[in-house]
Amino acid sequence: MKQRLLTPLILFAIAFAVTHTHLEASLIQQEEEQEEGPGDDKSYSDVITSEAVTSTGLFTTHMIGDDLYYEIPLNELGREMLLLTRIAKSADGSGYGGSKVNTSVVRWDRRNKRVFLRLVSHQNYADDGEPIARAVASSNFEPLIHTFDIETFSNDSSALVINVTDLFTDDVPMLGLQKNRRETYGVRSVDPDRTFVLRSSAYPRNVEVRRLLTYEASEPPSNDPTNTLSMEMHHSMLALPDNPMQPRLCDERVGFFSTSQIDYGLDEQRATERCFITRWRLEPSDPTAFARGELVDPVEPIIYYIDPATPMKWRPYLKQGLEDWQIAFEAAGFSNAIIARDAPTPDEDPDWSAEDARYSVIRYLASTVQNASGPHVHDPRTGEILESDIQWYHNVMNLLRNWFFIQTAAANPDARGVEFSDEVMGELIRFVSSHEVGHTLGLQHNMQSSAAYPVDSLRTRFPCRMGIAPSIMDYARFNYVAQPGDDTCFMPAIGPYDQFAIEWGYRPIPGENELSEREGLREMVVTQTADPVYRFSSPTGADPTALTEAIGDDAMRASDLGIANLKRIVDNLKAWTYQAGEDFSDLEELYTNVIGQWNRYSG
Repeated sequence: MKQRLLTPLILFAIAFAVTHTHLEASLIQQEEEQEEGPGDDKSYSDVITSEAVTSTGLFTTHMIGDDLYYEIPLNELGREMLLLTRIAKSADGSGYGGSKVNTSVVRWDRRNKRVFLRLVSHQNYADDGEPIARAVASSNFEPLIHTFDIETFSNDSSALVINVTDLFTDDVPMLGLQKNRRETYGVRSVDPDRTFVLRSSAYPRNVEVRRLLTYEASEPPSNDPTNTLSMEMHHSMLALPDNPMQPRLCDERVGFFSTSQIDYGLDEQRATERCFITRWRLEPSDPTAFARGELVDPVEPIIYYIDPATPMKWRPYLKQGLEDWQIAFEAAGFSNAIIARDAPTPDEDPDWSAEDARYSVIRYLASTVQNASGPHVHDPRTGEILESDIQWYHNVMNLLRNWFFIQTAAANPDARGVEFSDEVMGELIRFVSSHEVGHTLGLQHNMQSSAAYPVDSLRTRFPCRMGIAPSIMDYARFNYVAQPGDDTCFMPAIGPYDQFAIEWGYRPIPGENELSEREGLREMVVTQTADPVYRFSSPTGADPTALTEAIGDDAMRASDLGIANLKRIVDNLKAWTYQAGEDFSDLEELYTNVIGQWNRYSG
């Protein structure tokens, strides 16, 4: 009985296996055919109709009604790109126009009739020629951000077309608000009926998309009765350089921001972290003249645009603060390395946008925040800075007023009053502009710098030539040591450490790669850091001389002089803040700042 049942089952299994094998082979053949071309897809004109608003660049974008299509050349598949998300317009209290939300590396991949947008990580690395590269790839599988059906192909089959509308109307976390802000605002979900693409544009190395994003939120930062948070978001997809810049290895004795990766391909008996400084790509336009020691222009200078929203009277000072760094780049061998420009008017360039990833911009923000910041975007493979937007908050002027008054008014008549002249405020803006630009050039805070100069020298003409600290990247603020009658200066300036750091980071060093140039760079550091003027320490370091809000090589002596000045200021505070017909709110604010400054002096 068992034998009679077994025979038909075996025959059935054999038949099924043969049929399944043929079916599998047929499916594989279909997949291969689908990889080769459009096959039975709709025609190009059926998808990209005459109603399309088209822009051509890195890849072509088509807006048809509310739908956005990308026409991606097949040779761009697999190419790594930066995906930048910024807030363009926001509700009160939910951020500021120009603020970055997320930066990621992505790439487009194709499988059969679908296209994937994948997230790429460079945290772990091995050269493709090394056997261990396979192990690195196996343990760093790249997640899919979104998938798309191929709608059609271009007429010459060189590009595929996908509808990417859902990428910008679905709730894709990396393209929206960060998790902590969603929790703060009680965000429940994206409302698809109130979320849509506004426009798109393409350029040779980047594609830009603006959308209106609406969340249903139980605790929105404003307009509470609506339970709604709406904002305009701007998304940039920027191709990483075809020819990666030669990276420069970090040295903890020179304060640069950095990017790092674990390199499993090095011939070492452990997993080794490689750290690259972040810096702009500056290459001499005349290498022969550069080698002779002549100053030469870079092939591509660093260019910043001034936000059109910036009040006219402050623009020259923002520009000057930026271009003050030219002296440091001259130490590195470059002339005209950093340039400030007004943004073009709509008549001059109707396509110019501050959100365009090709442009670095000093963004002027209407905000009560008393601050400014200088972030940047870099290539994670090499540390090359690709773009930066300095965030300049309008109310930083109030912070500068308070600092300058409290720290210098005793010896400086220009600092006495609740409002300064435009010239004085302009110079304060210039100082902060220089500081923030320093961050966008890759420089960290250097809190050890302020301990280098002798206290007594700060009461002479010395600060007029050298600044009040060797680095404008310190939190040295202003010269509170100067006493009434001293013939001195009060402002920070780009100093010798800043010039040394820029030379170390930006001067091309002979060598085939980052390893062969390392010895020459180390010699530069050893030669210079014997002098305290050129030393660096971060605010998180263990060096007790790395103090914030301090100046001079003797903290006790400097604080005694600062307290003597505070006593003079308190005696005159009412007279120096009096305004006929006004209340005493400025007096109250400045007195509060006096107490805060006294606490710093007393430890």
